[in-house]
Amino acid sequence: MAAHLAWVLNLDADLELGAGHAYAPRRAVKVAMRAHAQRLAISLLGPGDVLVDESSPSLVARGFRGRAFCPTPRALDALRRAGAEPEPHPSFDVLRCVNSRAFAASLGPTMPGAAFVTDLDVARSILERRPTVGSAWRVKYAFGMTGRNQRVVRSPPLGESDLSFVRTGLIRGGIQLEPDVAIADEYAIHGLVAQDGSFRIGALVRQRCNSHGAWVSTERIESSGEQLEDVPARMEAEAHLVGHALSGAGYFGPFGVDAYCYRDHHGMLRLQPRSEINARYTMGFAVGWSEQAAP
Repeated sequence: MAAHLAWVLNLDADLELGAGHAYAPRRAVKVAMRAHAQRLAISLLGPGDVLVDESSPSLVARGFRGRAFCPTPRALDALRRAGAEPEPHPSFDVLRCVNSRAFAASLGPTMPGAAFVTDLDVARSILERRPTVGSAWRVKYAFGMTGRNQRVVRSPPLGESDLSFVRTGLIRGGIQLEPDVAIADEYAIHGLVAQDGSFRIGALVRQRCNSHGAWVSTERIESSGEQLEDVPARMEAEAHLVGHALSGAGYFGPFGVDAYCYRDHHGMLRLQPRSEINARYTMGFAVGWSEQAAP
């Protein structure tokens, strides 16, 4: 019989990855995570599993196997204090590498004019011209969550507030610049990379987020009732590309690839097949992953 699991649902993992070992969550972040963590626990935790965090009593999960939403140092410390033995996990350096937007960008552009930059002059040269799709630029820091650490920049000219935001992002490891477009539909596909480097891919799902980019829901797609054209095939190909890249970078564990459809200046529907790579669990992981393939 499989051992029961002690889970840490550290939904602020991306912020910790960006800040490094000095990270300490603000009260507002803790509050924002609480409701989402309860929803996620319903989908991820099995019978007999327990949910722990930094405030859990010492050794409350003694004898349990420990698993985290993302195995960051804070999450691993919480598991050990609760008495759980963390399961094998990638190093912190690997987690930082594969969850940075620089890693996603290194696999090739998927939006016209999009780029990950680390130089202010390069950033200004891009932001001071009009994007070929959309009417503005979206600036994203290397790490962020639920719409945090990003903003829409309308230019030219660049305002001092925008320049300050860009400079801060560059100091924190670089920024992703991409056209800001109206999103028509959102999708995600998930996978699991094994320790031996092999990986498996789950089903395409529909994802819904609010206007700030925060997750709202994930739903199964009934293929018989929707005309998705080439979206499923392209997303499966993207998931395989990402799976190979994650394996090559030394990562193992769950991952998700977010995507969306948007309309270009001619009104044509286009697919952005890799808007984000999440090398960790996601809010919708259980929806797109069958019980038979679960880790």
